[in-house]
Amino acid sequence: MTRIAYCTSMSGQVRDMIAERGDLNVYRALAHAGRPFAGWMIAGRAALTSKVVPVRLRELVILRVGHLMKCPYEIAQHTPVAEDSGIGSRPLDALAADGRLADGGFTPTELTVLELTTELVTTATLTPARMDRARELLGDEQLLEVLMIISRWSGLALMINALDVDIDTGRHLSLPP
Repeated sequence: MTRIAYCTSMSGQVRDMIAERGDLNVYRALAHAGRPFAGWMIAGRAALTSKVVPVRLRELVILRVGHLMKCPYEIAQHTPVAEDSGIGSRPLDALAADGRLADGGFTPTELTVLELTTELVTTATLTPARMDRARELLGDEQLLEVLMIISRWSGLALMINALDVDIDTGRHLSLPP
């Protein structure tokens, strides 16, 4: 049971933003923040609709973060999105915190990004070699977007875990168009 009651009184703008994403518990819990929440949702929409990082890579990163942050809610919401983007059980299993990334059948770029994700989330920094390799493969714009995805979903996992948000029953994340 969530530690803060889900918000029922919100502006029309916030209500529309929450509806667009599937009226999920996480958004109804965070909506208590009002204006900052609205800005946070706008930034989230940009992350979910950007064409710079392919959907498959974005979802791999989000699920790896969810596992490393021990956030069942994030995993439950993003696994169907990952499956819809063509990610099968072998890579999904490898993303688990105790999984072996090398067994996931990832492309060299995906594996590099997932190793970067693991290093950043578990150590709060990146070795120069890891950063240089990722930058070489991704370029600056895509690398920065990957770092923003890691930051956003690790921060979200912290809030979800702190609030003990209930996993939604019968509702799933709807991606904005």
